[in-house]
Amino acid sequence: MNNLIELRGSQTMLNEIVKNNIKFVSILKWLAGLSVLGFVIHFPDVIGHSILWMVHTFYEATSFVFEHFLMHTFGFNKDLAQLIVFYFSVVTGLGTIILFWRYWLRDYLTFKLYAFQHQIIYYWHSKRTGEKIKLIVIYSALTISTFMFLIT
Repeated sequence: MNNLIELRGSQTMLNEIVKNNIKFVSILKWLAGLSVLGFVIHFPDVIGHSILWMVHTFYEATSFVFEHFLMHTFGFNKDLAQLIVFYFSVVTGLGTIILFWRYWLRDYLTFKLYAFQHQIIYYWHSKRTGEKIKLIVIYSALTISTFMFLIT
């Protein structure tokens, strides 16, 4: 009988230890989940900052080398060389933006606009007359109420 009481006591103590360990493990899981969430939120910012820092450092180094090339090759003073490098950078950036717009972005946006127009036309033609009337009335009421809210 004594052995049974001791066995029961040791089982109770073991159960308490297991419960405490389970609580500790759940707290660790919760903290690990929070740290992973923080890492996922913070990681793109760190990567973006690192990439921009490397691009900026490359730009500064290149402009410094180009500036000294102008100073030593053509005998320009430092101010004139910096001015030439600055305007060269501006023209290069604008040229890149214009080429990007002309050969890729304009076609892409035009395609997306036409696709959106066709999607709206298909949506409108697929509706019955009653649904079209409901749609017009609801959006008209929404627009008028929003306008009235903004002017009062």
